[in-house]
Amino acid sequence: MSIIGNNFASSGASSSNSSSSANSASSASSSSSNSSAVSASVQSEYNTFLKILTTELQNQDPTSPLDTNQFTSQLVQFSSLEQNLQTNSLLQQLVTSQTQGQVGSALGYLGHTVQATGNSFTLDGTGKDSATLAYSLAGKADSAVLNIMDSSGNTVRQISVNTDAGAHSGSFDGTDSSGNPLPAGTYTFQVQATDSKGTAIAATTYETGQVTGIDTTNGIVNLHIGSLTVPASSVVQVVS
Repeated sequence: MSIIGNNFASSGASSSNSSSSANSASSASSSSSNSSAVSASVQSEYNTFLKILTTELQNQDPTSPLDTNQFTSQLVQFSSLEQNLQTNSLLQQLVTSQTQGQVGSALGYLGHTVQATGNSFTLDGTGKDSATLAYSLAGKADSAVLNIMDSSGNTVRQISVNTDAGAHSGSFDGTDSSGNPLPAGTYTFQVQATDSKGTAIAATTYETGQVTGIDTTNGIVNLHIGSLTVPASSVVQVVS
């Protein structure tokens, strides 16, 4: 597959290798610590409730014992709190197990070049690096233009690209329309395609790069592709 346009040759994205086992372990530990903190808080409330109930029973007036209805109500509250503790513990085990399984699966991406839904890429400003930009068209287009925007949303480059239906990818050389290197930073891209009647053709963009690390945030497993972070669930294929 190739993208057609000025200074736009078909090639793969370049990136460096690195290890992230420590990162994934640290993230999983952080997630576990947060869950443990919540559990400890609920356990504290449980212990407080038990202490109050026990003290109340020990100090009740023998001539005027605790009202049966009130006592029953407190026991119901006690039982409800105990069930909540058990439910919380089971949910914590389930979430931890699920996250660990997702991290284990994501570890298989380390060192591989993947393609994930998204529209961001980075440049180092030297004009010597490149970025693989990929997209797919839902149908045959009469015209298709790939727009590259800087972090402020300004269009810094427009390139006429392949109009055939299906997937396409190519290497962007990191320069503006005059051939000057674009400044270092994060850029986004989008494809605008229309048919012969001017009707828009749906286009999906993809981020491509080598996975150099893994982390988990709020139970979501993320992949590090250079300086970008993408959800592991957004990966559509392993390129190499």
